Amino acid sequence: MKKFLRLVSPPPSRPASTMTSSTTTTSTTTDSATDSARTHYDTPTTDTFYTLIWGGSDIHTGIYTSPTDTIRTASDRTVSAMASTLASTGVPILPHHHILDLGAGYGGPARHLARTFGCRVTCLNLSLLQNERHRALNRAAKLTHLIDVVEGSFESFPREVVEKAPFDIVWSQDSFLHSSDREKIVAEIDRALTHFSSGRVIFTDLMASRDAFEKQPALMKLMMDRLGLTSLGAVEPYTQAFVRLGFVNWGYWDGVANFGVHYQKVAEELERARKGKMMKGLDEAVLEKQAMGMRNWIRAAEMGCVDWGIFCFGR
Repeated sequence: MKKFLRLVSPPPSRPASTMTSSTTTTSTTTDSATDSARTHYDTPTTDTFYTLIWGGSDIHTGIYTSPTDTIRTASDRTVSAMASTLASTGVPILPHHHILDLGAGYGGPARHLARTFGCRVTCLNLSLLQNERHRALNRAAKLTHLIDVVEGSFESFPREVVEKAPFDIVWSQDSFLHSSDREKIVAEIDRALTHFSSGRVIFTDLMASRDAFEKQPALMKLMMDRLGLTSLGAVEPYTQAFVRLGFVNWGYWDGVANFGVHYQKVAEELERARKGKMMKGLDEAVLEKQAMGMRNWIRAAEMGCVDWGIFCFGR
């Protein structure tokens, strides 16, 4: 790695009293965010990229405590940190809990939660390719009795999810950036989460920092165009949206220092794979687009244009 950013530790054991503030969002395209996300992830070369380079189990930002941490180790640490955060709010995950994972990808977090805590997890995800691999990995892990995989959008929960409600915990990692209307997500979560005081929402997201679009408009547009994004979220609007619906704000843990580290790791793994012919026969244009995307996200992190961290809200 060319540069290792400041190392950070998992979230504190008590909830923060305030949330970091950020208010910038922008629109860059009129395309459906749902269609763009499905098209992006269901491209065979892109799916291979996430399977071989990102680890094929998790597709989210990791938490790094050492320069030698692997992508898989750091990704697992994020899941553990989120589970610990829930416990710090008085709601440790228990076997009787039913968790809804929004944008579940290949199901790494769901398998971790089901295996570790014995809880049930319903996974909502758009990508057909990811869902197929997710189900196969669940079968291999002998966890199909605890994990259900449902195809659909988190902006409008399908009947298969609605019929399973209420859920004890709603969970998501780095998925809401694909939404064009995050208010809808919050409303759907409100509809599906138990109204008992033990109900919790915990998630991470890739967001724009304050004034990012004013400071680096061209770079931000490049980042968003690669994924077909119509907007990026921010800390303060997320907080306001949940509080307006009566949620208790348990705090936001700022983990943005991990973001640049993670994407640098991914970029280096991709470069090694391309040089080593691991990606031979795949669409080179798509691979170059992925590599450029990684470089743009790394630049944005170095310039202070992105935010990433763990949100937690409760009833």
